[in-house]
Amino acid sequence: MIVTDTHEKLHHGGVNITVTALRQVYWIPCIRQCVKSVLRRCVPCKKLVGKPFKSPDPPPLPKIRVMEAPPFTVTGVDFTGALYVKEQEEMKVYICLFSCAITRAVHLEVVTDLTVETFLLAFRRFCSRKSLPKKMISDNASTYLAAAEELQRMFSSEALKEALESQNVTWHFIPKRAPWYGGFWERIIGLTKQAVKKTLGRTFVTLKQLETVITEIEAMLNDRPLTYISSDVTDPEPLTPSHLLYGRRIRQFPCPLDDPVDLSDPDFAVNDTTLRRSVNRQTRLIQQFWQRWKCEYLTSLREFHKASGSNERVIKKGDIVIVHDDKSRLHWRLAVVEDLIEGNDGLVRAAHIRMSNYKTTRPIVKLYPLEISSSDAEQFRIPQSRSDCNETTQEATAEMPSTGRPSRRAATRALERISEWENVLRLAPEDVEN
Repeated sequence: MIVTDTHEKLHHGGVNITVTALRQVYWIPCIRQCVKSVLRRCVPCKKLVGKPFKSPDPPPLPKIRVMEAPPFTVTGVDFTGALYVKEQEEMKVYICLFSCAITRAVHLEVVTDLTVETFLLAFRRFCSRKSLPKKMISDNASTYLAAAEELQRMFSSEALKEALESQNVTWHFIPKRAPWYGGFWERIIGLTKQAVKKTLGRTFVTLKQLETVITEIEAMLNDRPLTYISSDVTDPEPLTPSHLLYGRRIRQFPCPLDDPVDLSDPDFAVNDTTLRRSVNRQTRLIQQFWQRWKCEYLTSLREFHKASGSNERVIKKGDIVIVHDDKSRLHWRLAVVEDLIEGNDGLVRAAHIRMSNYKTTRPIVKLYPLEISSSDAEQFRIPQSRSDCNETTQEATAEMPSTGRPSRRAATRALERISEWENVLRLAPEDVEN
């Protein structure tokens, strides 16, 4: 109680300020540890300077990232920020990005707004130019939620049920306010924004000019290397998403034929044998690229640094937490942890929380603990009276081992002086004067 009162009088100062003020009046053994234990339970301090729960080490990549499958089988979708173009008047447009989780290929579409109808049109163009994905992964934006409901009604219709029975598209949402869950498309979003800013700068272009620039940026991103670039001229060129899509880089000439022919020869004709040979050559080439994808690209994904262990508090069901928000920290809201979301490795990285008027999900790194656990409360129990304090001191003295590290001389002297002052306080006032 003395430490809490001093801490509040100092307007919730830090550990050093509180220790310095206490030392002017009291001698408390292990004062720094005592002050730290009290300040850890200070609610105003935890609301303003408390740290969130620590996220565990990243798990192994899911199956959808390492399996060999056709391009865009698993696709992540996201939007960039607003761009301005000139038509009859200034108009705001966006870039809709479709990213393949396996080949890391990308498809960019320029859209004029973020409505469901516009997004579905962009999705149809993407499916017609690339392929129909089996699984879509996106953020919890309202556009995607509405689009997912529309797609669900579309694919559940009787007209398309038979045709798309084996190719039904499933939609998966990552936890809210956790963009790093979609890191494989967020990284490409950053590359796209950088390319647009560096190419256009402050140039005010038309919609057609922007579409042309975006298409060129898409080709450049699909030609980016996925594997190590060797300085040896005899090594093959680095693997790119374009190799897995088309069998060659987009910005280069087609590969020469094994048996070159003179196309200007009037006797040259394309027959079944020539076509079969070309198809077989293209198939072998794609298989070689997928073999390099397994041996070079997948092995490089294992390289990451694990975080060192710490003694941070572990989130539990029923904890009272503060939810991170874009507002000032003074306006962050309280919530109760209702359930924990475990990954395939058994570690908790997100949780279901309940606020005053609705329920939602948040990653644990966006949740700040407010209350101490029951074990901490028992460990740092505050005595209510002088008799409780004497009993606690006697119990602690009795429980101390007979052999072990001796007490420090200053601590022993401090306990002796405390006992002397207690004896003095028990005397009558006239005895004290004598």
